Amino acid sequence: MANEQYGFVFALVFIVIFATVVSTIPADLQGKGEAGDTITPVNPSLISDFTDSKNFTKAVFIGFPSRYSYDDLGGYNWLCAYDSETFVIAAKVLWLGLWLGALSYVEFINENGTNLGPALTFDDITNDAVDGTVRYNLIFEDNGNDAGAFVIYWNTTTYATPALAWDASALYLLHGIGITANTNLVSLLIQLLFLQLPDCPILLSVIFATPLWASIIYLLWFILVNSIPFLGGG
Repeated sequence: MANEQYGFVFALVFIVIFATVVSTIPADLQGKGEAGDTITPVNPSLISDFTDSKNFTKAVFIGFPSRYSYDDLGGYNWLCAYDSETFVIAAKVLWLGLWLGALSYVEFINENGTNLGPALTFDDITNDAVDGTVRYNLIFEDNGNDAGAFVIYWNTTTYATPALAWDASALYLLHGIGITANTNLVSLLIQLLFLQLPDCPILLSVIFATPLWASIIYLLWFILVNSIPFLGGG
């Protein structure tokens, strides 16, 4: 029975790991999504995988220098400031729940791995963007810890540069924290078991589903054998 128990544990672990790995397939490899009714200049996979996010445009920035404060994002209180064509993001440092003006700034790291420092300019955005879309990883300047990601996008057909889009309140900014699976895990498993993965060849679906079905059948057999004594020969 010990070998059967090992098999039970293996099958259970396999299902969990297999489902988790499949659920983290990048959105672009999971087939076509739903057809949209508007044209947007950003790949949905860039802005859909955050557990918490905040999006904004120039219209919400107030004060001098122009700044916008937003709270309760990933457990931090945040401030995004814009001044002289430069963006800065910082987390408010709280003392006994009070903010006395101290800030912990973040640094912007582009997709090539270059650290641009704590100030992001329109020239940086222009150089890094592809078809009006760019995503920066964020780290805290003081300790190097993860601070999420900063996504910027605009319609290049209408606005040639991010500065022009900014002036028209058509430059979209999004600060996201955390990563979540792009696909509902239960739904994905059901689609896989019944060979209904979207835009996936039937042969590939069979290859994926066979070990999963084998594990499920083994788990059911093990449970029945140990739940009904006479089926186990005892």
